[in-house]
Amino acid sequence: DEDLQLILSRFDENVQVEIIRDEETGQSLNYAFAEFATKEQATQAYLKMNQALVDDRRIIVDFSQSVAKLWDRHRQRYRKQPSAAKRSRHY
Repeated sequence: DEDLQLILSRFDENVQVEIIRDEETGQSLNYAFAEFATKEQATQAYLKMNQALVDDRRIIVDFSQSVAKLWDRHRQRYRKQPSAAKRSRHY
């Protein structure tokens, strides 16, 4: 975990890296997500790191647009609104 974080931090010192692991064994599933502060930082990481050798393994870098944070915000907003049953009591 720390190795990948360190390698990618040269493009963004605050990069957030999440290595995906098997739920039962905790072993890496050999892929990860990295979140950069800017599109430019992500592009530089892609250009410099795609097909690079890391710990004798060739890595493939690609772009992914995560909607997880948007979904979490939507769920939180929905939870804060009173339910239809509660709203009908106020009328």
